[in-house]
Amino acid sequence: MTQRLPLVAAQPGIWMAEKLSDLPSAWSVAHYVELNGELDAALLAKAVAVGMQQADTLRMRFTEENGEVWQWIDPEHTFGEPPIADLRDHPDPHHAALALMQADLRQNLRADSGKPLAFHQLIRIDDTRWYWYQRYHHLLVDGFSFPAITRQIAAIYRAWQSDAPTPESPFTPFADVVEEYQRYRQSEAWQRDGAFWAQQRRELPPPASMSAAPLPGRSASADILRMKLNAPAGAFRQLAAHMPEIPRADLALALVTLWLGRLCGRMDYAAGFIFMRRMGSAALTATGPVLNVLPLAINLHATEDLPTLAKRLAAQLKKMRRHQRYDAEQIVRDSGRAAGETPLFGPVLNIKVFDYHLDLPGIQAQTHTLATGPVNDLELALFPDENGGLDIELLANAQRYDDATLSRHALRLMALITQFADNPALRCGDAQMLLAEEQTQL
Repeated sequence: MTQRLPLVAAQPGIWMAEKLSDLPSAWSVAHYVELNGELDAALLAKAVAVGMQQADTLRMRFTEENGEVWQWIDPEHTFGEPPIADLRDHPDPHHAALALMQADLRQNLRADSGKPLAFHQLIRIDDTRWYWYQRYHHLLVDGFSFPAITRQIAAIYRAWQSDAPTPESPFTPFADVVEEYQRYRQSEAWQRDGAFWAQQRRELPPPASMSAAPLPGRSASADILRMKLNAPAGAFRQLAAHMPEIPRADLALALVTLWLGRLCGRMDYAAGFIFMRRMGSAALTATGPVLNVLPLAINLHATEDLPTLAKRLAAQLKKMRRHQRYDAEQIVRDSGRAAGETPLFGPVLNIKVFDYHLDLPGIQAQTHTLATGPVNDLELALFPDENGGLDIELLANAQRYDDATLSRHALRLMALITQFADNPALRCGDAQMLLAEEQTQL
């Protein structure tokens, strides 16, 4: 008999959110890796099947009995090689490939749909260009483990190319994560974390949004506006050079929180911050979803400079990190409300410093995100790179924002970075939020 496990960490929230929604595929996560070079597609297809088999959560099955949800690993399930589509004769292979992937994502892919919750496909665009499509249900993976599975498949492909043995699975069994989580729920640490978050909740400012529409407790839409931004050439690098004592990630976070607060007209507000919830835990090398979005109180002071704000935020996050295992939904329940009823925070902030590089010999690989799950309001992913640059991915709920508004907000963020690069001593309250053409209209 296969061991039945309860849902833990991020899973109960995902299950309940999907249950309360009628959206067919909102909790799917997907990307495609653009591969340019001489690819051995047959070998990669075999590596995909073996690599997926090594990640036990990809074989997870779910059921609800008498109000309790259970999961178990299907011992009979074996992943086959992914289908291969050759679009070289199509008049527009790129758009045909995107249409294929979007058609897959438009299916009913809910946990109880009976459709595969994990799916890969290799799509040939031309002789030396392929798209490697990957899609999972969010109950199986999160934003940390998704690229980890991709990297393991690439490692298997590399090993086989050089006639080396198949690399062992680096992934911890998810049962270990469940057991550790259950021990935590019975521990004094859980009590301490609960007390910490109860105090944080009492002191938390109301959430803010750059949209005039009221903030929903839970997103009713999976329609996302996605925008990629690059900090003005050299500006972020120049700013970081002026403040060598401030880590670049802390600097990026300070800029974004100031931008949000000033555009919302709020000096005090609650944002969400994504914690990995993996370090020092069995979850470090497990593939299940354990990320936790916790409330971060933002308090801006007009007379403060950027380094002071960055240091204060870093100190807050350090304190929160010690208590990051406590579920965000539990914080809401502890305050006497139902999860999803009232939002704890508006925009969500995510600093991504883990490795997205994919090493395939003779191949240039670039990952393109297709789906990351619903966004309640705004989500900002910050990618400070090792060369001193800063990339930002901006995700917005399309029911609350339009492209034109989002583009103008993005321009204001870029202008803010340039202002501080030109004048590092600038005080937070003196930063100009109007664009140049708006100032000329005054």
